[in-house]
Amino acid sequence: MEKLAKIKTILVAIDFTQKADSATILAIHMARRHHARIILFHNFTNFFIIDRTGRQVVGEETVSKHYKEAENSLERMKLSLQESYSDVTFLTAIGNDTIINSINKIIQSEGVDIVITGTSGKQGIRELILGSSSYQILTGTNCSVLLMPENSQQYTFEKILVPVRVLEKLNEKLAISKLIAEKNKGFISLLGVSGDEKINEIRKAFIKTRESLKGTDTEHYASFVVSNDKAVEISKASKDAEFDLIILNYQDEESWKSFFAENFFKQIINNTSVPLLFFKDSDLITEPNKEPLGYDITMPFPG
Repeated sequence: MEKLAKIKTILVAIDFTQKADSATILAIHMARRHHARIILFHNFTNFFIIDRTGRQVVGEETVSKHYKEAENSLERMKLSLQESYSDVTFLTAIGNDTIINSINKIIQSEGVDIVITGTSGKQGIRELILGSSSYQILTGTNCSVLLMPENSQQYTFEKILVPVRVLEKLNEKLAISKLIAEKNKGFISLLGVSGDEKINEIRKAFIKTRESLKGTDTEHYASFVVSNDKAVEISKASKDAEFDLIILNYQDEESWKSFFAENFFKQIINNTSVPLLFFKDSDLITEPNKEPLGYDITMPFPG
């Protein structure tokens, strides 16, 4: 049975840069359409040394000062936004763990439905994919993630591309796609994409998904292509029709988490310039990292 899709709480990652500004504006537009609240989140990582007396914060005074400055900046941002957008509820949160642990704690405690994070320059800028905060957020958080290009102004999602390329959680992904289409008075373009492997399974899933849309009020189009370059096909489709949003499943049979291969994830990031929503189901929840906060430098015993 299809889950009831909803977006009631949006967390937006704030690092006080232009890319965060773009993500925040998108979050506001989404919050208004979905009647959701926004959590403005900033993470602050401490640094430690370990010596005979135990673990100690490096430059504790400086850390406290910077923490307070970040706290004040976040509060000023909240008050300014609240004044401009009185119909949206804004909350603030500061984490002092790893960015992933901090976000996942808030996801659990506040029931966050989607995390929005900005990406620098053209979405998928190659030199920022490895080790970037947006990449960490995408791979580590326990809910769906929307990547917002810094220079994008796609705040209304009227033309939504929904590829059917993997079988996992397809019904749940379709539910969130229909919700976003409904809230934006938009249409869904269903694109079946399959390589030589699993072509029958993908085609059957595509047909079933297409049929399920026929019985709804959601305006939609559907097409199916056979190609081993699925990322290229999706990117080409998004450019040809100038889509406002691409909704992808976080699951991928090609293991795009690999750091060095030109895999699906990097191809789709490097070849699109519109927001990307990676749907994640609650089944993908991961345990928090138990590693110590910040960086530990073990000091030798004297003598």
